[in-house]
Amino acid sequence: MKAIKMWHKKISVFLLSIILSVAFGCQGLDLLNNMGQARPQGLNSNIFNEGKTYIRLEEAKSTKGAPKAILDHPKYLSKDILSGVLSSIYYKEKGIIGWGKGQNIFQENELLNLTPHIVDAFTKASPSQYILVNSSYGIGKGFFKSEAYTIFGLFISNNKLNVVFSRIQYEDTTEKDRIKDIFIETEDPVFVDPFSITMNPFWKISLRSGQRLKTGHSNWLVIDLEEGTVVSKEDYEKKEKPNEKQSLTTQTVSGVQPVIVQQMSITDQLLELKELETTGLITKEDYELRKTLILGSKQEKSIKDKFNELRKLKEDGFISDIDYDHKKRDLLEENDQSENGKNIKEILAVYLELRDEGFITDEDYDYKKKKLLKEF
Repeated sequence: MKAIKMWHKKISVFLLSIILSVAFGCQGLDLLNNMGQARPQGLNSNIFNEGKTYIRLEEAKSTKGAPKAILDHPKYLSKDILSGVLSSIYYKEKGIIGWGKGQNIFQENELLNLTPHIVDAFTKASPSQYILVNSSYGIGKGFFKSEAYTIFGLFISNNKLNVVFSRIQYEDTTEKDRIKDIFIETEDPVFVDPFSITMNPFWKISLRSGQRLKTGHSNWLVIDLEEGTVVSKEDYEKKEKPNEKQSLTTQTVSGVQPVIVQQMSITDQLLELKELETTGLITKEDYELRKTLILGSKQEKSIKDKFNELRKLKEDGFISDIDYDHKKRDLLEENDQSENGKNIKEILAVYLELRDEGFITDEDYDYKKKKLLKEF
């Protein structure tokens, strides 16, 4: 029986090498027959390590066993856009009566924790390296608490992001989960090389616009990168390097030395706040309270800029639809400073544009119109 399993394993690896070589050969790429072959290593090999979560670079080996420059690395990515891309990845689980509804692969906490380090990994990857991510997080409480794992590899080729999964929200707790390993033989009951499989019978990727599956794979997602995802090294260093979260400016106070003032966008403030909650430095109640204060803060921006930023927060998963609606009502209630000096026709034209672009509803527009006419 053991000999049969070993024979089956060798055949699987051989077939995988043929598939990968053929798939990328037409593009002048010689992708690895054992591109993953990854196993948990020491902490020194990881770009990021926190508990059981780690992110590291893995060497891609050519079919002849030697490293070969085949990938578009290093790359400098926009953290916000990459977070939006990852949050748009959905999957379905197979149940007793069939496939369930599509749901996000990544949780909000995961993206807040992982995205900055994935971006950093792409800047350090060589053309023969891909990024391997093993994301672990706790679910449930007390006796029912367990660990969930999502394991995937990422690389960029021909301006397309490839995300290859081996585990999706996998709970290593019950005997029924062990059945999954019939299809994935490995010494480690949790870790599975993303490039060692082509499908999982218990889940499948649910495609969205701009996404497609690699031929012959139901776990390998190919995503078209929108404009602005990849930035220049200079722009990346200007925006990300100071602290990856904030830029510093100075204000001169009469009679004293210049004072350094931290200026952070709402997105970065929420990102930092979520990290505090994730690491246990603040409670969930503290997080919700501070989030409300941040969303309620006034900034010298036009009303359209505010709605643009608010929509981006919702699309990137930082706030919910309910948060969006509450803040939208606040924006409609407040007297916008950018409206000073404008007549009512000009102001209504702005809100009419917001309505046409889907930022507000017809009811919102009518409400604002009545409010302005009352104050006219």
